[in-house]
Amino acid sequence: MDGIWIALIIGLVVGAVFSVVFGVVSKKGSDDISRNFLGMSSSVLVTDAIIIVIIGSFVFLSTLSAIVKDLAYPRAKPINFTVETLLMAFMPASIIFVMTYLRGFPIELKTWEEFGILSVKFGLLHILLQFSGFYSYAFS
Repeated sequence: MDGIWIALIIGLVVGAVFSVVFGVVSKKGSDDISRNFLGMSSSVLVTDAIIIVIIGSFVFLSTLSAIVKDLAYPRAKPINFTVETLLMAFMPASIIFVMTYLRGFPIELKTWEEFGILSVKFGLLHILLQFSGFYSYAFS
């Protein structure tokens, strides 16, 4: 079984366990969107889990990129790679403006900060996926 399927199964099992624990066994939290179980808030636990997954993925992809160093496409077509990176950074991150507008909030400095953080995250992800050899593997 491929690693991706193992990771998917583990994620589904962990998600199901969290759903049961926080949905059935827990008590309502201090606000309408969180639950508590053994002193743990569901919103804090989910936020911490997401941060750990992002940091772990970044460390894994960075290590893999340092080992593989797939620079064939960026060296062959640097302008195309730059345009790709900018599009991969700004297009998904621009959704923050749509979400802000549709939820009835004004676009403020905080929205621009979130846009910048998301742009950096998506841009780095694109670069790391290229350097790790993922795109060469996926598109060949």
